[in-house]
Amino acid sequence: MTLPRPLLLFSTGLAFAVVLLGAYVRLSDAGLGCPDWPGCYGQISPWHAGEQIAGAHSADPSGPVSPAKAWKEMLHRYLAGSLGLLILAIAILAWRRLPPARRVLPGLLLALVVFQALLGMWTVTQQLKPMIVAAHLLGGMATLAMLAWLLLRDRAAALPTGVPILLARGLLLLVLLQIALGGWVSANYAALACPDLPTCQGAWWPRADFAAGFSLQHPLGGLSAEALTAIHLLHRLGAVLVLAGVFLLAARLAPTSAPAATALLAIAGSQFLLGVGNVLLGLPLPVAVAHNAGAAPCCCVWSGSMSASQVVCRAAPRTTWPPRGAARVFFPSQGTAKREIAMSSLALNKSDWRLREFLELAKPRVVAMIVFTAMIGMFLAAPGLPDPLRFLVASLGVALATAGAAACNCLAERRIDAVMARTRARPLPRGGVSPRETAWFAATLAGLGLGLLYWLVNPLTAWLTAFTFFGYAVVYTRWLKPATPQNIVIGGASGAMPPVLGWAAMTGGVGHEALLLFLIVYAWTPPHFWALALYRREEYARAGLPMLPVTHGERYTLLSILLYTGILTSVSLLPLAVGMSGWIYLAAVLVLDAYYLQLAWRLFRGYSDALARRAFSWSILYLGLLFAALLLDHFLSLPI
Repeated sequence: MTLPRPLLLFSTGLAFAVVLLGAYVRLSDAGLGCPDWPGCYGQISPWHAGEQIAGAHSADPSGPVSPAKAWKEMLHRYLAGSLGLLILAIAILAWRRLPPARRVLPGLLLALVVFQALLGMWTVTQQLKPMIVAAHLLGGMATLAMLAWLLLRDRAAALPTGVPILLARGLLLLVLLQIALGGWVSANYAALACPDLPTCQGAWWPRADFAAGFSLQHPLGGLSAEALTAIHLLHRLGAVLVLAGVFLLAARLAPTSAPAATALLAIAGSQFLLGVGNVLLGLPLPVAVAHNAGAAPCCCVWSGSMSASQVVCRAAPRTTWPPRGAARVFFPSQGTAKREIAMSSLALNKSDWRLREFLELAKPRVVAMIVFTAMIGMFLAAPGLPDPLRFLVASLGVALATAGAAACNCLAERRIDAVMARTRARPLPRGGVSPRETAWFAATLAGLGLGLLYWLVNPLTAWLTAFTFFGYAVVYTRWLKPATPQNIVIGGASGAMPPVLGWAAMTGGVGHEALLLFLIVYAWTPPHFWALALYRREEYARAGLPMLPVTHGERYTLLSILLYTGILTSVSLLPLAVGMSGWIYLAAVLVLDAYYLQLAWRLFRGYSDALARRAFSWSILYLGLLFAALLLDHFLSLPI
């Protein structure tokens, strides 16, 4: 099954409209049209906040607040919120209709939209700080690109023959860097730092301060003229390089695919002329918005390339490199027809293959769940909003360290993975990477993550993360898992640490609230894992692992799941007892706990593999919704 194409089409069109409107809001100086978030002076719309807006405008007629600017800003928020709901619907449909491997992209898209909402909030609360504005712009482009990828991935065709893959990829990377530079120019209002062409301020290379221009910590308006000149100059240089690369690629494409060459030249030429028009005409609003919008086709080109590569990767054998039959690869297109393409025209090569293998070693879905709970700890640690840069660095550090631990786990369990159906397709058992490469990969990721946490966050977070890494990769994997059926109960402490890491990252300490979050995840882990172990018990028995269903049988495990679910429901109420949450969390936790208990009781009364799978899937959703309710309650503050 596939996702509804009309839904994807409408969502992609709406994403383009949101990107376009966001550029218009920013360039018309309406980014602070409503100086609070998510409402406007605490109201649902500028209409209801009319008196406050009128008062602010009267006090400062040249300021950022006026009725017209408020409506522009709120219209952007309304459309972005609608897009978020559509993407939530896409993620839900993907979860219900698609196989696990094809749910990853919709899940990442949903996570990106949530992060985009946070960036939108920080854009306002941080007073249009350039780093946040640029990240918000890039996030919008990435959202559009991922929606286009979803739209195209079931209809991807082969790349035109004769495409020089290295040149195409190099140009694509250059285009993405140029889009990021354009966002930095826009966020710092550096478009007119050089008001003439082809020179800049009458010189071919005027005075420029690149170190200050690309410092991420400065506020809006905090750069010197030399720093703004540096930003503008680098964007100009990027434009010339991109145009030269497009001409070179079009010349190689023209003999075999003239329409593709023409389209590339038209997109690049239009963008170049719009950029020239911005300088010569003094940044007129329509031209500036069109130049921002012109980056969207570049995102769609990227999406088309990724879609084609994904189809090829799905079609190719996954045992060794090079794949058997590499000279001729078949993959289905629309209907029942099949298309044969030469291997030389594919986007797949050895580097693609190995990148996919290393990504699987990092267990991205597990990492995403762990980083999510760490982020919740960061938000709950402070009464207001966390510092954006510390938040991003801490999240990245935890993600890298967790990915390193996941790769280390794959290395330690490669022989066990080879005999289990659930894991035998992992890179190490099938020979995609070697143990030595995996060890270096795990060490590199863990080292980078711990280094970021130690030097850019605080030493406590780094040490706690290091102990967590050791507890999971060594104590649990190498000692507890093969030694005792209580492995997940004891070793679950490592998996419960991420909220504590997030809390420590923001505060430099560990409060009792962080320990409550730890306790919730710790109590959740046994019923979550034992549901999986039940319908995989034969595989665990073949692997020689003493999981509870193997050593104590089905009935004992079902009773344990029921009892631990009861413990979990009790623990989940503790945030209410200590005043950490209010009515919103109470309502959510009662519904979530009631359903989880009912599911555990049904499983105990009448076991089936299908019901165990359902309990396992629900446990993941349960934890995500529980922490999301804590976060929502934290910001809306409705005490009991």
